Amino acid sequence: MNINNLSSILLAALFILSTAFTSVSFSQEEVVMDSIITGGKYRITLYTDKEIIGKVTKQDSVYVYMSTDEGTVRIRHEDIFSVSKSTVPRLMAAMFTLGGGILLRGGGNYYNSYNDENKPGYSFQVTGLYPFSENKAIRIDISYSRFNRTMYDYYYYYTSPPENSKQDIDFYNAYAQIIFGDFNTRTNFSVYGIAGVGLMHINEGDYKYTYYNYYDSTYTTQTRNGYNYTNFSMTIGGGLRFKINNRLGIFTEIQYNMTAYEGFFWFFGGGNFPIRGGLTYTFF
Repeated sequence: MNINNLSSILLAALFILSTAFTSVSFSQEEVVMDSIITGGKYRITLYTDKEIIGKVTKQDSVYVYMSTDEGTVRIRHEDIFSVSKSTVPRLMAAMFTLGGGILLRGGGNYYNSYNDENKPGYSFQVTGLYPFSENKAIRIDISYSRFNRTMYDYYYYYTSPPENSKQDIDFYNAYAQIIFGDFNTRTNFSVYGIAGVGLMHINEGDYKYTYYNYYDSTYTTQTRNGYNYTNFSMTIGGGLRFKINNRLGIFTEIQYNMTAYEGFFWFFGGGNFPIRGGLTYTFF
């Protein structure tokens, strides 16, 4: 089994896990209604799933009065689902990540038919995630990746050629993604899945091309100009996220970025596998 097949299996497993299981959460101290103390700060969750965070200013047999950032709120006891001493909102407002890692090239890439090396490249990524429920979010994913390939000529197999020429291939990706995971601020560890569409801009750099001349048994070297192009792209993947504290965390994820070629997507053919890790920062 080669490294690209292993990457495909790992990616599929992460995606399935993220959509099949909920994440592991740590418990917060819940408060019994009768033990709410006037002057204390609480997070009250209503049966409508709305959260109210603030300081209890007074209470009676029917209402609890809370001072919040938006002003004073009056809450019926019968509308309260739960009370917690934690004043951190249950649902995060946003999450940003910064990461980097390696780039594995997918098998069957149409752009690697004339290279003799398949070494990993490197990749950097920045994302902004905005949850719209506790298990779904939209994410903007911007990344840059590069790998280097060695060019060769058919006649190199029969002769002793000069040193092979190197060519840099740059990828600039921008995706709009749906993330399936757990965006509860109480979550210590979560598995998430990724699915999205966007654009992949590829810049192929200049390189020197050497060919063998049978007539005089010499080599001729020419410089071929690079070129760039932009294609539609799809991405699927999965990842793991670990919480360090209320704000900071770490993550690792793998994606398969497939690119359209002549109007078609080559599933697990043309494309690449960025494997990255880094830091997360949560807003709430």
